[in-house]
Parts: sequence; structure tokens; C-alpha cells
Amino acid sequence: MADFEIFDSLPSTQELSLARLRAGRSGPGWILAKEQTKGTGRHGKSWVGTKGNFMASRWEVMEIDVRRVPQLSFVTALAVYEMLRPIIPDTDQAMRIKWPNDILHRGRKLCGILVQTEATDKPDHLGVVIGIGMNLRVAPILEGYLTVALKEISPEAKNLDAVALLHKLNGHLDGVLDLWRSKDFSDIAKAWLKRAYGRDRLVSVTQDGVSLSGRIIGLDDFGGLQIEAADGQVHTVTGGDITYGDVI
Repeated sequence: MADFEIFDSLPSTQELSLARLRAGRSGPGWILAKEQTKGTGRHGKSWVGTKGNFMASRWEVMEIDVRRVPQLSFVTALAVYEMLRPIIPDTDQAMRIKWPNDILHRGRKLCGILVQTEATDKPDHLGVVIGIGMNLRVAPILEGYLTVALKEISPEAKNLDAVALLHKLNGHLDGVLDLWRSKDFSDIAKAWLKRAYGRDRLVSVTQDGVSLSGRIIGLDDFGGLQIEAADGQVHTVTGGDITYGDVI
């Protein structure tokens, strides 16, 4: 059973979760902040933690190979997707998971995911923190992003607060984590591809100064994005800026 800690305001749910792990606790536990003043996104970018939105981090010590850590972004994204299915009427038509860590509704960012790790003194174990930020009440204005709030697209969300959403999410994440632990990553990767943003579009990416284009065909064993070029060659992308073009 997970422990739940609820705060009116925090600088960062991620940082407090990492502190729990550094203190020798094994979890699992959740930390939720109703307001976040110094949230963290990918690559150290700030995350807007507006009061009324959902900002939470799950922390625990896991038996996991460090190479498998990126898989947890996709595990978490699937859990969020399935949690939202009964809340958002047109989930399968409108909601997509954008590689590697965003959930979009009709192309607008609804949710972001951040996975961080902390070393432990146990062999083959890592402290893992999974951060989830969702626009529950307010869609922030972000440069370069279209955003949407859950209350805009779901009648049920008007009566749903962050604490209630957290308990829903905990159950779904436990379920997908159990599936991930009991099977190899291929089942998760297949489920992700069915829900992947841009799977029906021509995509272009620049990685390490090299540009390529093609179509998304899946994930490799460590969460890298697999793109098939026009010549049939498959390239694996682990970073870089992706541009989504015309439907193919």
C-alpha cells in the first residue's frame, strides 16, 4: 500500500520525493502539492504548477536495471491514459501519447511525465521518482505549446479535485506496473504504439546533427523511438526535436 502526503504548497514534489529516498525510505509513496512553486520538467526546464492543477510524484525503491528506467515513462503514460478513458468522452479518438512523455488531447498538452532516479546501497536497486503534472483546472500559457485543461474537455472533471484524481491514478499505475514487471516491455510498447501521437504522420527529427524523416513504427527495448525511413531502414531516436508533418 502506498503512503499519501498532501501539501497545500511545495517548491517541488520531485525534490521532496528524492529527499524521502535519500533518507533511506523505500516506499512506495505519493507526494501531492496543490500548488508548486519550483517544479521541474525534462532537461531541467521549469514546470508550471498552477494552483488547482495536478502535481504529484510517486517514489519507491525498485529492483530495476538502469537501462530500463526510460520504460517507466511509457508505463506511466498508459496508466494516465486508461485512468482518463472513462472521464474523457472521446478518449480513443482525441487523446494521444507523444514520445517520450506528454499526453495530448487534440494536439494540446494535457499532461507531462518526468522520471528521475536516485542511487541506493542495494545491488540492482534504484530509487525511482515518477512525476506527473496535469492541467486539471487551468491550461497554462507555454511558449511553443498548445495546452488544454481537463475541465474543458470532461464534464466529470468539474467535480474532480487533485486528491480524488491521485487515488484513481494510483490504482491504474499499480496495475500497469504489475503488467510491466510480469512481462517484457513489448506488450507495453505495443499498447503505446496504438495510442502514439504522430503514428499516422511523416515525422522529421534531428539528432546529433543528423536529420532523418520517416514514419513511427514503435519503441526499442529501452524506449527509443523507432522511425522507418523511405528506404526501409529503421533508425532509433533517443533525443532531439521531432517535427510532425502530413498524414501518410
